[in-house]
Amino acid sequence: MKRWKMWFIIAVIVSGVSIGIIYAFTVKPESLEKLYEIPLLIILMAILAHLANLFFWSLRIKILAKSVGENLKIYRCFKIVMVNLFMAAITPSAMGGEPTRIYMLAEGNMSGGDATAITIGERIIDFIFFGAAIPLLLLLLGMSMDLGSVKIYLFISGAMLAVLGIFLVYLVVKADKVKKKLYKLEWLMKFFVKDEKKRKKDMKKMEDEFIAFAESTKTLFKRNKKYLVVSFVVTVAMWFIDFTIIPLLLIGLGYEPNWLFMFTAQLIIVMVTLIPVTPGGTGLAEFTALLLISQRVPSSIAGIVVILWRALTFYTNLILGLVYTLNYIAKK
Repeated sequence: MKRWKMWFIIAVIVSGVSIGIIYAFTVKPESLEKLYEIPLLIILMAILAHLANLFFWSLRIKILAKSVGENLKIYRCFKIVMVNLFMAAITPSAMGGEPTRIYMLAEGNMSGGDATAITIGERIIDFIFFGAAIPLLLLLLGMSMDLGSVKIYLFISGAMLAVLGIFLVYLVVKADKVKKKLYKLEWLMKFFVKDEKKRKKDMKKMEDEFIAFAESTKTLFKRNKKYLVVSFVVTVAMWFIDFTIIPLLLIGLGYEPNWLFMFTAQLIIVMVTLIPVTPGGTGLAEFTALLLISQRVPSSIAGIVVILWRALTFYTNLILGLVYTLNYIAKK
């Protein structure tokens, strides 16, 4: 809890400082007047869009769990998503919530291997979507988007995901070979588990869970393809709905958004925040969003959009996620 508290404070400080800098250097009195004139309906639509994103994410977990023979209630999946989002917001990289998601999925009858397969399966589906969508949308834009310094972050993120993807494919395809090498890790386990009998038992458990993970992943991507297809459709809907928030805010401020450009910008922002530099990708998200959005609207308007967007997404996730996390800890 002390460690989480420290990361929570760091996340809020980094995001707060970033927003403060953006406000100080971009927001002008005339743009503030436009802020006060945003229709309440627009704000409500943006909030509903983000909640719909969370619902579709919960639905995706339920579908993938069904593919490995588990029937999870949608509300349980929603709680897993919220705790995951809180952990992702206070740990380096926007992917920091994955271990928590695996842990919560593995409660009950589900094995750790199945839970890992579901969580990794989600990320693989996301990577396929992003890997196909970003080049396609940039091509449709005619490469008119100036990525500037974002290029290096996008390259790092893409390289990191490529290496991770190759590693995961190797684990699944060469599962038998990897299983034989697991016992070579016993020397490392000696530092944590002194009792030899317990250590042997833990190594056997590790082997069983790894085999379960490999088999569940194969089931997910080879045998139960209908669940995979439905999960991909849900993934597209999940991101599409969340990406409507920035265009909606621009409409509320009196600007006609370039939907294609704004969708592409948000795909890039998500990719950049995967780099494990700051808690939840704070700082990177705000300044990348400002750089890209200000290419289509005045920087004073872009600054307000970024501030509102982070309030409706990052801070909503942080606050609601904290409530669900504390509730989970209290019950467990």
